[in-house]
Amino acid sequence: MKIALFGSLFSGYTSQSENQLIDVCHAVTRHPAALYLPETLFCSLSRPTQDNIRPLCLLFDHLPPVDLALSVGGDGTFLRTAAVVGDSGIPVLGINTGRLGFLADVNFSDLDQTLCEIFAQEYMIEERSLLEISVGEISAGEPGRALNEVAIMKQDTASMLTIHTYIDDDFLTSYQADGLVIATPTGSTAYSLSVGGPILVPSSPSIVLSPIAPHNLTSRPLVIQDDARIRLMIDSRSNTFLVSLDGQSQVCHVRTEIEVQKADFTLKVVKRKGHTFYETLRDKLLWGVDVRRK
Repeated sequence: MKIALFGSLFSGYTSQSENQLIDVCHAVTRHPAALYLPETLFCSLSRPTQDNIRPLCLLFDHLPPVDLALSVGGDGTFLRTAAVVGDSGIPVLGINTGRLGFLADVNFSDLDQTLCEIFAQEYMIEERSLLEISVGEISAGEPGRALNEVAIMKQDTASMLTIHTYIDDDFLTSYQADGLVIATPTGSTAYSLSVGGPILVPSSPSIVLSPIAPHNLTSRPLVIQDDARIRLMIDSRSNTFLVSLDGQSQVCHVRTEIEVQKADFTLKVVKRKGHTFYETLRDKLLWGVDVRRK
């Protein structure tokens, strides 16, 4: 099996995270596997760590044809890994060494057992939908894509935005708010949840529109079908606003027309058998836990 390992760039000194990366490299190569590492990640490691893992891996600039992408870190690392994988169809497994871990939901302590299951072909694949955005400044090349959400936000602390919103050319409303989050089911537990949006199961054929701090308190989150095309026109006194794709932002000018729709491919996410989304909700959000009990 060919495995590409992704992680956050390091600051040049040995740390607990580097030691965890070393452990992952050794754990993978105890199995019949060829391990690949991005050259940028390898070069960010301290010299002792480089010397430790150099015999274990091959370096690459562009993603080679591998069987699995292994994301080691938190959900941010998982999102960056998904962006590199793109529409290649390579499945992604997230090993959580961060904090919450909705996407990278395999605990680091379960690494060895999880790898044994992978090499024994005892795992599941979940298909996760992505959003594709078309907007002048961003779409000069390839359309931008997001696994979690597309967010429209005001650029500064000035007045709110007015976001004229159309669904399949049918006028929905003009949100007066600090912004609007358009989220996939995967992203429903991320930014959208923090602004009051609902939680969707990953397989739900839906998209969530959640306004950020709306001026009108009757503006509530809305769930629509995922084959809808969303068109936005934005007004702002500052003449600019931000478009963010999974946390990566770019400044746009007002009256720029934006279109958001589901991408024509999915991301394959590796899940352990017997580990469900509902279990993740209980573990990560502490559902049913009496916090008064120590």
